[in-house]
Parts: sequence; structure tokens; C-alpha cells
Amino acid sequence: MQKKAVIGGTAAAAVVIGLGAWWAVDQSVEAQTTERGTCGSATWELGAEAEDGGTEVSAELQSSGPGEEWEVALVRGDSSLLTGTRTTDEDGEIDVDAFSDGNPGDATYSATFTPADGEPCTASLGS
Repeated sequence: MQKKAVIGGTAAAAVVIGLGAWWAVDQSVEAQTTERGTCGSATWELGAEAEDGGTEVSAELQSSGPGEEWEVALVRGDSSLLTGTRTTDEDGEIDVDAFSDGNPGDATYSATFTPADGEPCTASLGS
């Protein structure tokens, strides 16, 4: 009888651990989301990740070369998180980050990169 109790207890512990692992993986998926895409000759990545009770929003643009000026706007819903002019680094990249209230999955995020002499490149993420 005691052997059955030990086996039953071990099985119950395995189920609890399995459910806990599933919950942790599910929560990490909701805590971070990323989209990637292209427009023209540029590629972009836009991500939102839960951090410090809010959301860190990151946007990256990979263009054709260094020294290009782009107007950048990072938006959560209808609220501007960041605007300004950025210059691509030696690898042809622009990387911007901003902090927002709320959770990554409760809003729509967008990043618009506009070159000095071209069409805007807009990335979007979320509901």
C-alpha cells in the first residue's frame, strides 16, 4: 500500500511540474512578440517585450548602407513613443527602443521609417 502511495505521489508531482512548465512557456509567449518584414530594399523588425511592469518596444531597420538619414516614429496605439531623425550606423542599421505602459499584447505598435528621398516604410505589430 505504501508503495502505491509513493508512485501516486510521484505521478502527481510530475503532472504539476509539467503543467507549471506549460504555463511558463505560455506566459513567455504572451510577454514577447516580434514581427519582421521588408519594404523596398530595407528590412525591419518590430518587437514588444514585457519589462519592469510595462513594455519595451524595439524597432530596427536594415537599409542599404551607412550614413543615411531617416525620420523615425514609434507609436503605441494613438500615442507617440519616439520621433526624430536617425542616421544609419556603419552596418546600415537604425535601432530604437522606447518604454510604454501596459502589456505587449494589449495594444497595436507601429514604427515608420522614412528616408530623406523615398517612401515611408511602416512596420506594425499587435492586435
